Amino acid sequence: AALSSVALALSLVPTPDARATVKDTAATLVRGLDISAYQHAGSPIDWKLLARHNIRFVAVKVAEGTYYVNPYYPSDARAAAAVGLRVLPYVFANPNRAGGTATANFAARAAGSLRGPARLPLVVDLENDPYTKTADCYGLGTPAMIAWIAKFTKQAESLTGKWPIIYTTAAWWQECTRSTRQFRHDPLWLAAFGGTPPTVPFPWHSWTFLQYSNNGSLPGIGQTDLDYYQPTSGLPALRPPARRESKKREPKRSPTPERHLKKVPGNAHTAVRGSTDQ
Repeated sequence: AALSSVALALSLVPTPDARATVKDTAATLVRGLDISAYQHAGSPIDWKLLARHNIRFVAVKVAEGTYYVNPYYPSDARAAAAVGLRVLPYVFANPNRAGGTATANFAARAAGSLRGPARLPLVVDLENDPYTKTADCYGLGTPAMIAWIAKFTKQAESLTGKWPIIYTTAAWWQECTRSTRQFRHDPLWLAAFGGTPPTVPFPWHSWTFLQYSNNGSLPGIGQTDLDYYQPTSGLPALRPPARRESKKREPKRSPTPERHLKKVPGNAHTAVRGSTDQ
């Protein structure tokens, strides 16, 4: 999800119009996608081609619960970073199999293969239980679910120094947390399809990331989820760094006590979610 170290100084404070359509804000949006092992069922991913199609970040599934690690995560993360993409490692949460602290520990260890400015915060994927269709909230009551998320976010922040990003839907958040106000400091990755203005769940007033399609297709990867990033402070702009031309030194002349050659700066260097399919 790798760019300039210069962050775009737009506020993480929610914007007034939380239901703005993607079309309304398209000029400021940054394109990205999210993948899992599923994307390796066919041809190899062409990361250079994706970058040429203006993809600037990718969320790669790193783990699920505390029982599965995506074997493609290390190679995908390195390859994406090598062509200038920012990488967001995400973990699919399974709260009835492991606690929030253990899940954060497991995901952080699995994501440790990519370090530096190429990697963005952990993402925790919170959605309906895919294994027990009648238990959207994994059999947990609202207080227990809030406590699980609190333990995950606290441990993730402790391990990475960054508040994790919460991926969810408005319906799941309302049903399983009763729209708790407890996680305002965590950026929201909202899943909302159909092209209609997305409803942003409380306590957020705006989304930071938006998964707007779960059935997209792009050259270089084929079928994949498609996302937008809405630039905010606290996260990089996710755009390629501006190229800086090196200045040539003037021919060295006879040194005098008053003459000093200027030091010439070198070129600037630069360092999201899937289904439960593994």
